[in-house]
Amino acid sequence: RELVAKSVEVSQAAWNLQQTMQAQGLAVDADILSAASQLASSRQQLASLDSGLEQMRRNIYQLTGYDVNAAGVEIGQVPHADPAAIASIDVAADKDKAAMNNYDLINLRGTAGGGSMNMVEKQTMKSTTMTRNKIRNVEYNEEQVRSNVQGLYDTILQKKAEYDSANTAWQSAQITWNAAQIQRQGGLVSDIQFMQMELAYLQAKSGYECADLALQQAMRDYQWAVKGVTITTAS
Repeated sequence: RELVAKSVEVSQAAWNLQQTMQAQGLAVDADILSAASQLASSRQQLASLDSGLEQMRRNIYQLTGYDVNAAGVEIGQVPHADPAAIASIDVAADKDKAAMNNYDLINLRGTAGGGSMNMVEKQTMKSTTMTRNKIRNVEYNEEQVRSNVQGLYDTILQKKAEYDSANTAWQSAQITWNAAQIQRQGGLVSDIQFMQMELAYLQAKSGYECADLALQQAMRDYQWAVKGVTITTAS
């Protein structure tokens, strides 16, 4: 939201500047319309974001037992991802754990026909055939679970690479932003140039925070899969 709010501020300043330039004969109507369109788009994006945040707040309140209009409730920050924990992941062992813990597989193992036959088939087929079918069905689904755990781990590695890249970009943006503030104090940049520099910094910051959340989510998905929850990898 911080990024989008700054985008509105920059768009507003650009629109004001175009109006001033038009009054001086330095801008045409097309420039004014373009700036106005950008300002309207930014405002709409901010309004949509605020609406989504409000709905998210209401959902969190309801899920945690609060009245949606309750006052004084603080929603804390999502914990940062722990990239260092990735090195301790034992994928091979976790595949076996997931296959043993998976709730769907537990139910399947406890079903006489492995969940693959209807009542008529269960009554007419020999028990040995039923057993073989059940074993094959369970084995197939175990392999599916193992394959999915591998996919979830691969997603962690992908998100880790994106996290590293976003972190590097943000560190670079911090250096540039610190220099921009020094330039601003020395009167070397205009108001709108300074806001644009701040916008670039916030874009890098937002990119890092989004990458951090994505890595956190990927690691949580993997952990829940190992504990037995069926979580499929994104296509």
